[in-house]
Amino acid sequence: MKITNFKSLYILDVDVLEDDKQDNLIMCGSQNWEHYFSVDFKEANVETFSNVNIIEFQNNNDFETFVKLNQIIDYSFEHDNLMVLVYGKD
Repeated sequence: MKITNFKSLYILDVDVLEDDKQDNLIMCGSQNWEHYFSVDFKEANVETFSNVNIIEFQNNNDFETFVKLNQIIDYSFEHDNLMVLVYGKD
């Protein structure tokens, strides 16, 4: 399991971005198909999440157990590893 903390993640429609800016994509959510970016693009309407962690899982059992036992914001199957987005602990 790998945990990456972000002070802020930004949600916006990937279709409004130029191709070179899409490289900043951190996660594409499977639950609600949101696209999460590490950069705030001023030209687009953006929703912000503060103090969040992305947790990557190496195996399906760990992922499923975590999702059942924790409140998550979103999850992703679209990357090399299974991922969840959760609020960070203060």
